[in-house]
Amino acid sequence: IHHRVKNNLQIVMSLLSIQAGQVKDPTARDALLQAQTRINALALVHRILNELEDQSTLDLRQLLEELCRQIGEGIGAENVRVAVDVPSRVVSGSVAVALALFTVEALTNIFKHAYPLQRRGVIRVKLAPEGAGKLKLSIADDGIGFTMDETGKSVGSRLIRTFGAQLGGVASVHSEAGRGTVVELVFPDPAMKGQATGIE
Repeated sequence: IHHRVKNNLQIVMSLLSIQAGQVKDPTARDALLQAQTRINALALVHRILNELEDQSTLDLRQLLEELCRQIGEGIGAENVRVAVDVPSRVVSGSVAVALALFTVEALTNIFKHAYPLQRRGVIRVKLAPEGAGKLKLSIADDGIGFTMDETGKSVGSRLIRTFGAQLGGVASVHSEAGRGTVVELVFPDPAMKGQATGIE
């Protein structure tokens, strides 16, 4: 089933790509390309699951490493390196999807705003324990610093909060001019018994 889902998602991506190529308005074109990136993240999860013997779980480190590489190559940001510091950790497909989509939103916003004029830099993606029974996913850049939409009206801001809430977690964004931005998600460790993630 994961193979069929991946193929269907690739068809949708192709349709979005064709449509984006025909749209003249830059804002509308960017919105279509952003939707394509989100769908691409879903396709990656299903591709990895399809390659595994146990198709209900996958290694989070493999997913995030491939996803970060894929986004960087897709954007063509040769001036920015993404360093992934994530331990090998098996999670369910549903948890992987929420974390992948959260990462897509954070990374694409950072690539778009943090490194103007081909400024060089490093984006660090890290997953680590955070207190009793919780994990923290942090995505930090060393760019110029930017403020994501604090009103929550932008699609990216709403999706970051939504994907965090799906995991039973809380998302936050910290930024300082000239010192970069950190996007964080603190959520219950799915491996801990009795910890609800909000995802069945």
